[in-house]
Formats: sequence, structure tokens, C-alpha cells
Amino acid sequence: MRRIVKFFHKSTKASDALRDQQHSLGLAHHKLIHDVSTRWNSSLEMLERFWEQKDAVVAVLRKIKPRGEPLPALSDNEIKVVLEIVKLMSPLKMATKLLSEEKTPTLSIVSPLLAKLRSEFGENHSDLAVIGKMKENFRQDFESRYNYIQDFLDNASALDPRFKDLHFMDADNTVKDVIFLKIADQVEDMLAGFTPFRGVCRRGSNSPTRREGEVLNHASTSHTALHKDYGATLWKCVHGTDDELEPPKKRSAMDQLLGGFLAPGRTPQKTIRERAKEEITKYRGRDGLDVNGDVLQWWKEQVDLPLLLKLARSYLSIPATSVPSERVFSTAGDIITAERSRLLPEHVDQLIFLKKNLKQHHMKCITK
Repeated sequence: MRRIVKFFHKSTKASDALRDQQHSLGLAHHKLIHDVSTRWNSSLEMLERFWEQKDAVVAVLRKIKPRGEPLPALSDNEIKVVLEIVKLMSPLKMATKLLSEEKTPTLSIVSPLLAKLRSEFGENHSDLAVIGKMKENFRQDFESRYNYIQDFLDNASALDPRFKDLHFMDADNTVKDVIFLKIADQVEDMLAGFTPFRGVCRRGSNSPTRREGEVLNHASTSHTALHKDYGATLWKCVHGTDDELEPPKKRSAMDQLLGGFLAPGRTPQKTIRERAKEEITKYRGRDGLDVNGDVLQWWKEQVDLPLLLKLARSYLSIPATSVPSERVFSTAGDIITAERSRLLPEHVDQLIFLKKNLKQHHMKCITK
């Protein structure tokens, strides 16, 4: 396939003949695409373009023969394989495009996409041998690639109103309930000062979870108490009294007058976990969002779910891939040129920020 594409790229006669053949067959005047070894999707685009232009290409190759070594003739079975590979790889291409978005949350769609791709690459006895082998390799890759962060990805999907019902999961309601219980735990982690998903996204991470943090805090408290006891002993030796090192806190007038009077009938305040569970019940009972809906706008409107809103911001702001950050480097390369080598670093930062965040309609308002 690459040799055929290369032939049409190098031969002016062949490319002119291809254009004439496209005109006569009523095909789009598209050139053949040569793939790049470092980009798998370029190989798919090469196959897609060949399949689109196969009639014109075959007709030209019958008329024009290259000099030197002859080009390999493609059989009907090989052309059929091209179509089957295009069908197999097209969902992957669309998934790659979705995960590379910048304006919408992408982490929460990883689990649904994995479920969809696993179904697409399921075993089918009617597949060609090469297609069956490709599917097997994909299944093995899926099983080994995402296991250690699967819970993290499922939590992100649960906090996305498009997927909060978790219908993509092949599991009963008990498993889904466990996911939301973990989310309640993470709300507690967040309000206790721990990053809710710290240590999840990295193999072998030593970052403490909330439970580990409680143990560390207990050890720290014991260490502080030891110093306090030593200080109390020193105070007794110097002053000859057992008085506390710290004077008792002064109570306010309101506390002294009404604190004990109102305490017996006062409704006990709900714990963070109880509030989180209440918000989760409300959240799960609400209508889902269409797959094309605006997730961030939906969360902005949920003013009665402040705890879940804060956690959702933490999850949904994480990009699923490194593509957005790599695009920033590309933008910087467009801004910093030889003609603009005197730009100060802070001005470069400002220009990159404006390029990535300033909308087109904002520019029109400025020019007016």
C-alpha cells in the first residue's frame, strides 16, 4: 500500500492520470495520503483514502506501469481486508478525537469509551483472521492498561450527569452503589484537607489517603502531647503549681448566657458524610444530561449540591490525555519566532494565555 501511494506522489504522470480518472468516475479530487510512522491514525487515513479512490487507483495502475520494480498487485481479498481494517479502526479514531477535546470534560468519558470499544472488539467467529488477531491484541491492551485506575475513572463518570446512571457498566446496582459510597468518602477526604484522589493516578504513589492521614495525625498528636506533659512538669518545678500551661478560653457573653440553656433542645448538626449522602441521593434522582449537553453549565445550576459540585470540579478539570498541554507548546512555537526573539517571558505567557482563552466574539467586541 505504501509503495502504491509513494508512486502516485512521485510520478506526475500517474497523479495527472488519477485526476482524470477521478473526474470520469465522479469521485472527489483527493490525493492519496502517505502515513507517518509515529502517528497510527495517519495509517488509518491512508487506508480510508485508498478505499475512497480504489476504483480510480486500480484503473490508473492498469494503464501506467512504473519503471524498475513493478508495484504489487492488490487482490480482491486484500482490498476487502482494507475495508475491514477501516471499519475496525474507525471507532478508535473517533475515541481519540473525543479524548483530545479541550473545551469539554474528557476524563469522565474514558470508562464509557472503554466499555464501547470492548464491545466493538469482542470476539466474532465471522471475522477475517487478521481482524480477529487485531481484536485480540486490543483486548489484551485494554485489560493491562487501565486496571490500576479503573475506580478513579468510574468515579469521574459517576460525577458526569451524562453517565451518572452508569449504564455502560456490566454490573448490578450494588456495584454502582459502592461507587457512590466511595464518592462520599472522597467528599470527607476533600473537606479534611486531603486530595480526594491522591495516590490513585500513579502506580506506587506514597501520598497518604484520609485513613492513612488519620493515623499520621494521631502519631503527631501523641508526639505533641508528650512535649506538653514535659512542659507541664517543668512548669510545676518552676512555679510549684499544677496549673495548665494554657489559660482556659474565655467564653463569650452569648455562650455564657444562652449556650447551656439552648443546648438540650438544639437539633444536632449533620455530619459531612450525612450531608454528602443526601446530596448523592438528590443527584442520582435527577434527570440525566444528553450526551451532547454542557456538563459544566449543568453543574453550575446545581446550587443545592455544594459538596458534590466541589468534588466534580476536581475530577472534571482533569484532561484525559496530554494533548491539550502539547497544543500549548505548539502555540508557543507559533508565537516565539526568530522575528520576535526579544519578547520577554512574561509577555510570552500573556500571549499564550490570550491565544488559548480569548474567544472570537470577544475579539469582535474589542475591535468595535
